[in-house]
This record gives sequence, structure tokens and C-alpha cells, in this order.
Amino acid sequence: MNIMPETLKARVVSWGIEFRPPTEKEWTARVAEEVAKSAAAGADVVLFPELFAAGLSHYKPKDPPEAEFITRRMNDAVLPAVKASAKQGMLVVLGSYWHQERGWEHAFNRAPVLVNGTWQFADKLHPTPSELVKDGDIPPIKPGETLPLFPFRGGLASVVICFSLEMPEVSAALKTEGVQLVLGPSATEDEDGVARILRASSARAVELGAAVLVSPLLGAQSDWKNRGSAAMYLPAQKGIEHRPQESVRRKEGIAHDDFVIPWKRLLELRAQSKPPETRPFLVPPRTIDTKRKG
Repeated sequence: MNIMPETLKARVVSWGIEFRPPTEKEWTARVAEEVAKSAAAGADVVLFPELFAAGLSHYKPKDPPEAEFITRRMNDAVLPAVKASAKQGMLVVLGSYWHQERGWEHAFNRAPVLVNGTWQFADKLHPTPSELVKDGDIPPIKPGETLPLFPFRGGLASVVICFSLEMPEVSAALKTEGVQLVLGPSATEDEDGVARILRASSARAVELGAAVLVSPLLGAQSDWKNRGSAAMYLPAQKGIEHRPQESVRRKEGIAHDDFVIPWKRLLELRAQSKPPETRPFLVPPRTIDTKRKG
């Protein structure tokens, strides 16, 4: 008999892209170590930042192109090491990486998701304007075509990468599906970007009746600089401590923050209470007619 847990423990990893040990093997070991320590600490969910795997670029030989190299090393070395370090039943979102197969003129911004002991993948639906054009050795990022949903602990989880968290149509699609957990790897270069991601994530929690977690990329690589805060937002409903939970703003280094997800309560929100409570995520979608006047 499966007993629904009252809470889940989530660990959000903030990762400095400037981390550069002498060898690629040591870099991979540090990633796996973070997952192993999360497992030992009792984490059920682990979230890394968007494009943290760009740190592998430090170890690229002359050939192949950068995104191809990262794709190979993630799939051949990093993913197996992380899977071996995770405990059974963990949900691990290993940030994202540039995924480019040989011969492609584009890449995807791809999130590896370890769920039920198997690697699944979610591509970024909305590349930023700067991602849509070639940047040095990195080809244009192609938008993802589908938003995968992952059954987890009796609920439903989704991975929404950075800019897509700001898109109302994504929220509308997730509302229709009734998700309880949204995991947002992010990479933001300035305070405007940080504010957009955090404020949009807070709104998603209210709209969806879900826990929304954000993991920021930190540090600098050449002229690419990142900053942010780890965060969790919860729906504003009775029985839930819904004040925003945000770490201090960080600009570099590797850190982790732990959050407690009121999992059972989030699942219970799907059934309306008596007397009824105002729950926006239970209101069926409708088409709104608009008309300009004047």
C-alpha cells in the first residue's frame, strides 16, 4: 500500500559556470557528488540551472564543434554518473545543455530529466531572441515542439526552461493538465531578467495551484555573466505557507538551498473544498472575446 507523503524535500542547486577543475573527469565527479549529497540529505527532487553544462566547454578539443562536444559528454559521461549517484525514486532535473547532433545546423536547449530511473528530455519551447541566432560556435537554438509531463509521486511534474516560464500560453496548457510541480532551470544575465523569472514563477504558482522551483545559473564565461536566486513559490490557498521563498542574490560559486513542498496538500487542492474556496486553477478555460472601443 502506497502512502502519500505529507511533504517532499527539494534541493535547488545554484551553479557557477566559472567552476573549472583541471580535468573534465573532476567536473563530472563534482556534478555527481552534488546529486549524491542531495540523496544522502533525503532530497526527493533535485534541480540544476539552465545551461550549467556549458562548463564542459573548458575541456573541448579543437574538434568537434562546442555543442556537439557537450552533447556527447553529457550523454556518455555525465548522465550515467548522475544516474548512479541518485537514489531510487528521485526526480533529478539536470539543468540543460546545448544538444546538437552531427550534421545539424541547429541545436536544442535540452533538459535531462531522471524520473522513475530513466532519463527523459524536455526541450526549451521559447528560445530568447539572442538564442535564435548563431553565437560563435553555438548554432541557433530551435524551439521545442512539445512540453513533456512526468507522473511523480501521485501527481504531475513539468520542466519549463527559463523564458518559457514567462509565457501565458505555457501556463494555460499546464493548467489544463493539472500539474502540481513546475521545475524551472534558469539563466539570467541582469536584474531585469532575474525579476521577470521570479515574478512570473510566483504567478505560475497561483494560476496552477502548483509548487514552482527556480534554479539560477551563476558566474561568468568570457563576456557571458549570470546571476540569480534559488526560489520556491506556492499557491495562495488555505493550509499553505505561501510567502515567497527566495535565497539571497548570488553571482558566483556553487550553492544549494532546500525547500519543503507540501505535496499532499497540493494534491488535495484538486478537489474543491466545502464551503468552496477561490481556486483559479479549477476554473475551466474559456475563450475571451475582445473589442476595442474609442
